[in-house]
Amino acid sequence: MLTIKSRDRNYTVQVCADLPAALQSVSRPERALYLVDRAMIQLYGPALAGIAEQCVVLEAKEEQKSFEQFTPVFLELLQRGLKRDGVLVVIGGGVLQDIGCFIASVLFRGLYWELVPTTLLAQADSCIGSKSSINIGPYKNQIGTFYPPGRVLLTSSILRTLPGDEIRSGLGEVIKLQLLHGPDGFDELMADLAAMNAENQPALLTKWVLRSLAVKQPYIEADEFDRGIRNLLNYGHTFGHAYESATHFGIPHGIAVILGMLTATHLSVRLGLATPEHFADLKKRLAPWHQPYGATLQQADLAAIFTAIRHDKKNTGDAVNCILTAGPGRMEKRRVDFQHELMPSVTAFIQQELAQ
Repeated sequence: MLTIKSRDRNYTVQVCADLPAALQSVSRPERALYLVDRAMIQLYGPALAGIAEQCVVLEAKEEQKSFEQFTPVFLELLQRGLKRDGVLVVIGGGVLQDIGCFIASVLFRGLYWELVPTTLLAQADSCIGSKSSINIGPYKNQIGTFYPPGRVLLTSSILRTLPGDEIRSGLGEVIKLQLLHGPDGFDELMADLAAMNAENQPALLTKWVLRSLAVKQPYIEADEFDRGIRNLLNYGHTFGHAYESATHFGIPHGIAVILGMLTATHLSVRLGLATPEHFADLKKRLAPWHQPYGATLQQADLAAIFTAIRHDKKNTGDAVNCILTAGPGRMEKRRVDFQHELMPSVTAFIQQELAQ
């Protein structure tokens, strides 16, 4: 069990054998309502049958993360009798987590909630850190709150139902965290991924979920509200979020982050921070984990990409705040001139590097 220290309350990450075991561990089940991804109902109907009367079911789509979509959810929770002393249990991936976290943070001015993350992306990264991120218009994750769950209930068996791109998307954040941590963990991860097959996948994914959370934990405990060292966790995200927006979310989040990390590394070379050899090595090693979405990115409108970058919530003033790198374990935040440094590098990466 992993305990995360938060200013308001500490919360735990608990490993459960399977989904029924996770549901049996929910606090105060008689006072709980469950916010559930519709795909989970289709995949795990029998396991969820015992709580069917307490479920509010949503489509886990990025478009759901908007104020316009929230009103009916709030109303249904209230009409179903959720009270201030109740529990909101979120069963789903990152989209449901963002929605549930935001709702819990504002309903009754703060409602206790628990999380059963059902994607590798959510289990290995976003389940700790207490962020909610909501979209407004074309701008991704511009509105949000910090509000941790009371508990996170993990089960690796649920990952067996994920399609291949969902696994790769989750691995994008795992790769990011190991690059942030240092070369040894990254090399070990790459070796494990090269050897991964259907038989050993569950054990390897469980290993790297727990290793990833261990890397992330000290950053969020030291900087819960993301104003200092925790910014380094955004390596690849300034560009990745823009690529998602410009392709209308046609690139899965973690795969967009992989492309974003390569972009940030390419920019780091141009600014003299990283070596061309490091970029070439990273480009080669990460290629299997983002292809064929490089072609999707090449078809995106560059103007839309640059508009999304300019509106990234991490920016201040005219320059763009980027997490750049000198190599594994050597990331730093730097302000980059938008017109003269960032635009030429992003253009060259998309038009030249992805074509090779």
